[in-house]
Amino acid sequence: MRAGTAAFKQLDRSLDEASLMLRASTSQTLFKVVLPLLKPALVAALVYSFVRAMTTVSAVIFLVTAENELATTYIIGRVGNGDYGIALAYCTVLMILMSLAIALVQFVVGERKLGRRGAAPSQQHQGHHKMEGLA
Repeated sequence: MRAGTAAFKQLDRSLDEASLMLRASTSQTLFKVVLPLLKPALVAALVYSFVRAMTTVSAVIFLVTAENELATTYIIGRVGNGDYGIALAYCTVLMILMSLAIALVQFVVGERKLGRRGAAPSQQHQGHHKMEGLA
């Protein structure tokens, strides 16, 4: 929530005004202006909440039943019994699954791309060298 709030506060109101002046609808403004600028905050929030949901024990301990056992409680039970090999194997599987889920979130949300549209990479590269010469 804090990352999203901070990202929203960094957005300039003139972006909305410019979108309205160009006769864009609210949904166009949301999907083509606001959400692309909020992608890093969205990825951070999704990853954080996913990792917290996968590794928490205190809140979900009440969901464990005879038929269903959560991975984190199973791992803690194996460690309590001294079965460290099984616990480590489950931890490895859990970390791989979490890494895959995080990669999926980043793939679905995508990267934030800033800069001029249609500008050739060589033009941007030359502009970078000009800026270095001024510094």
